[in-house]
Amino acid sequence: MWHFQKAFVLVTTLWILAILTIAASFFALWTQRTVALVQANQDDVQGEIDMLSTQASLIYLLTTQRMTIAGLTLPKDETTEDPADEFNNKDSFWGDDSILSKGGEMAVDDQPYFGYGKAYFALQDEAGLLGINLATEPILTRFLGLLGVDDALRAPLIAKFKDYIDTDDLHRLNGAEAHHYEKRGLLPPSNHFLINPMEIKRIFDWADQPSLWENDRLGQLTNTVLGSLPNFNTAPSLVLQAVFNMTPLNAERLIQIRQSIPFYSVNTVNQIGELNLNIDPIELNFFPSYYLRLTLWYEGAQRMRQVHLQLTHRADGLKPWQIESSLELKLLPSYTQTPPSRTRSTLF
Repeated sequence: MWHFQKAFVLVTTLWILAILTIAASFFALWTQRTVALVQANQDDVQGEIDMLSTQASLIYLLTTQRMTIAGLTLPKDETTEDPADEFNNKDSFWGDDSILSKGGEMAVDDQPYFGYGKAYFALQDEAGLLGINLATEPILTRFLGLLGVDDALRAPLIAKFKDYIDTDDLHRLNGAEAHHYEKRGLLPPSNHFLINPMEIKRIFDWADQPSLWENDRLGQLTNTVLGSLPNFNTAPSLVLQAVFNMTPLNAERLIQIRQSIPFYSVNTVNQIGELNLNIDPIELNFFPSYYLRLTLWYEGAQRMRQVHLQLTHRADGLKPWQIESSLELKLLPSYTQTPPSRTRSTLF
């Protein structure tokens, strides 16, 4: 009997020790996860603060500094100027108001930069994107092809797009008007120009094309506020290919050249880029617009914020800038795969 009691006590003790060990392990795991969660929340808060600081600093620069064909200039004491560059001479023919590059500009072609603290940013001149509302049918056809849409689907998609934005209810061949949307349980077409590129998903059959929405390619390459030909100095490769019918090789060469020698005329594009574009010079654009897309994210983040800005410092009675929209999106690979550069500003 005594041996039985002793064995019982031993087994009970072992069970208690096992339970305590398991409880301690669970507590340690819970503590570790709680600490990790608190640390992640602290990182998120700090990342948000750094993004807001970066945004405020950029708005300050955008509203106090001028643009050149190379991008946003920085205060004189924050740039490294080349004494051999005659255009940086205050007494030069062009003076301080020249649109030509002065050196040290911040690029506005979606180049990633280090921001404040843990933040990163990229500025995209929206004039460098495809103005989809007024794009011609050949341009839209090439654009859809470059985004991976089958040849047989391009014309019907364009017809539905035109029916969506025109002001009448006339049905184009392969298009779609209000009764087609009603049959499918969709909202009717707006019958006016798109307000935001994401509105394209509402157009009949467009949401069913996965290649358009992979990494938000269509939204990242288009604008709905401008209708001119894209800015040669800020347009992405696919936009150059779609609008000017360039080969991928020519488009990439143009982008590489403009990083050191921004273009300022169709002749410089043809001569330096070794192209033969037959375009009316009046239609071409080489200067950034007042519409900009600011992309912000921070180290370790899974998402990014895109702020659409309009600079209004030349408008009477308005503050120098307006935020048209602000969207939270999944952080795109294009921003994390490109090494960020450092600006020549002490603000970051």
